[in-house]
Amino acid sequence: MSDATPFRTDPVTTTTDTAAPLPRRKLLLGGGVGALALVAAACGGGETGGPAATGDSTTSEGGAAGGAGQDIATAKLAASLEVLAVNTYGAALGAPLDYPPAVAEFATTARDHHQAALDAWNGLLTGLGEAAVTDPPAALNETVNSQFAEVTDVTGVAELALMLEEIAADTYLGAISAISNADALKLAASIQPIDMQHVAVLRYVMGEYPVPDTFANTEQAFAG
Repeated sequence: MSDATPFRTDPVTTTTDTAAPLPRRKLLLGGGVGALALVAAACGGGETGGPAATGDSTTSEGGAAGGAGQDIATAKLAASLEVLAVNTYGAALGAPLDYPPAVAEFATTARDHHQAALDAWNGLLTGLGEAAVTDPPAALNETVNSQFAEVTDVTGVAELALMLEEIAADTYLGAISAISNADALKLAASIQPIDMQHVAVLRYVMGEYPVPDTFANTEQAFAG
C-alpha cells in the first residue's frame, strides 16, 4: 500500500509538528499472524479491572504531603498516557486499512487493556478528590499526530503502537520506584507487565526478536 494516501480519523488532530517519521520495519503477515491470534486471545482472557483503588498511602506522616502530591502527579501522567493509547488504537481501528483478523483482534484487545487501565487510574484519582484525566500529554500527542498522519499501512500502525507501548512500559517502570501510595504502586506494577507483553507481540509480528533485553529499562520513559 505504498502509494496509498495518508489518512486521519477523529481521535488524531491536525498539528504542525514536523517530527521525523518512524523507521520502516517488516510486518510478518504470514506465519506470525497465526501466533498473534493465539497471543491476542490469551491477552484477553484475564481480568482487566485492575486493583481496587482506596487511596491508602504508605508514606510517613512527615512526608505524606509531598509524597501524596508526587503520587497524584504520577497518577495523572499515567492516566494521560492511557488516554493517548486508547485514542491511538481507536483511530487505527477506524482507519481504512485491510487488517488481518489477528492484527485487528490484538489492537482491540490492547485498546481495551488501556481503557481498563485509564478507568483504574481515574478511579484512584477521583477517590483522592482529584478530577478524572481525559486528555493525553500535549507534547507527546503532537508527536503521535505527526507520525499518524504519515501512516498508510498496517506496518505503520504497528510501528506507532510499538513506540507508545515502549514509552508506557518504561514510564511505569520508572514510576514504580518513586510511588509511595500503596494503591498507585499496585496499579503501576500490575499494568507495566501488560504493556511489556504488548511490546513483545508487536516486535514479533514485525519480524523482530520479541524479548531482546535481559533487564527492563527506563530509556524511553516519558517525564511529562
